[in-house]
Amino acid sequence: MIDTCCGLCCATCSFKEPCNCGGCMATKGHPFHGECPIATCCFSKGHTHCGECEAIPCEKLFTYSFLDPVHGDKPQGARVKVCRKWAAESGKQAWDKVLLTSAGWSNMVGEVNKNIQQRFLKMLDKPASEAKVLFIPTAAIFDEAIKMVGKCREELLHSGILPENMTVYNIGDPMTIAQAMEYDCIYFTGGDTGHLLRRIKETGFMSIIKAMVYANKVYVGVSAGSLIATPNIGEPFNEATSGLALIHAYISVHNPEGTAARTDLPLPHIPLTDDQALVVKWDGYEIV
Repeated sequence: MIDTCCGLCCATCSFKEPCNCGGCMATKGHPFHGECPIATCCFSKGHTHCGECEAIPCEKLFTYSFLDPVHGDKPQGARVKVCRKWAAESGKQAWDKVLLTSAGWSNMVGEVNKNIQQRFLKMLDKPASEAKVLFIPTAAIFDEAIKMVGKCREELLHSGILPENMTVYNIGDPMTIAQAMEYDCIYFTGGDTGHLLRRIKETGFMSIIKAMVYANKVYVGVSAGSLIATPNIGEPFNEATSGLALIHAYISVHNPEGTAARTDLPLPHIPLTDDQALVVKWDGYEIV
């Protein structure tokens, strides 16, 4: 039952009875403690709950759901998951085309991981020769990463993407959501994760990324491009390094086979090798 805007469950809330709280739906965003900024924001946009919003999780909801180790969600991001479930069930947002890789789908000697490549091609829902790709090498600010940009481009070309259908985009250049929606795929190369995340935030490009993902455009991340899709690229409760939170897990990349997952994080940790990828959708993920 949808009884809140943010995904909390009113029925099990310890404040409901003793504080005689009617909940944010019945009170139009004014529960027992006064006006709720998340609820009033949600109602002002004409949404029933936050899962219907193209910004989920916005800064407000992210703060409540991910950044408070004492009073926040346990597990981290729980209410965001609930909102995404409600949105998928109503047909508003049921995205399933996020592909997070450690090193793309071809290694340094040109060998192609067919499993990962085929998942990418299946996600396109059209012949690769007809697909348009927004190619973003913003993270590549040091020599090794710049060299890898060429490898990333080649793996797209070898998968059937035509060069004339690939647009190299520098984050910060003019781009509207409508223009971004003309593309079938957004592809992020590797490099400096912190630099990439800062550029996404300071330019407002994060809203475009989310709009594309929630419209079920294909998102491909390579290394840094994958790490920004997690809740945080730094310490789990650090606001400055908070990520897109497309996946409810933390990942590390370029790990040797057999690397043990960390157990000190508030969500599962997945150490990806260069031969692995994660297929992420609104309700979870699987390793390829």
